[in-house]
Amino acid sequence: MLYVVITVSLVFLSIIILLPKFNNFNERYSLSINYVLTLVATLIGVLLAIAISNHEADKKENEDVIKLLGSSMSSVETCHDYTEKLIEYYDSLPKDDESKKDFFSKNQPPYPDYLDIFLMQNVVSKNLTSDTLSDLNEQVINLKRSHSSDALVYLVFLEQTLAILSLELSFQKGEISTEQLNAKLDALEEF
Repeated sequence: MLYVVITVSLVFLSIIILLPKFNNFNERYSLSINYVLTLVATLIGVLLAIAISNHEADKKENEDVIKLLGSSMSSVETCHDYTEKLIEYYDSLPKDDESKKDFFSKNQPPYPDYLDIFLMQNVVSKNLTSDTLSDLNEQVINLKRSHSSDALVYLVFLEQTLAILSLELSFQKGEISTEQLNAKLDALEEF
């Protein structure tokens, strides 16, 4: 943005120099004015190139975050589906079955390790909204605590994590605004 303001200012200054009111000045200092105008034109080109380059880099970074969010969602969905199957199998066992006692200690639900890796990446911490980042870190703690203790609670935390990731993905794609994201995240917290 600063580059655009500087560029517009330099163009405006150049136009003022070329006004007929400054003809005597232009004739007297034509060599200097030509030098300054050439310098301004070069500077304008450089500043616009920097602005375009920065815009492209930001766009690429956003695309990378969207890909990483998709990968994280896949990881969490896989763990969610597997945990659901484990719970279904556990529920299908007869009530007096001996294996029910230590079923989940022997068959722990999988933990989405990629979520930890996802949150540690610089591009993610730099581009996610602060509320989402905070909520995801909270969810990671909850997932780690409930992972080996209660499969049903763990399943609920996986669902909440999926919802948070889905909301952030919608935000990064520009489908929802910051206010909508924050309102939906607050609604999830109340749940």
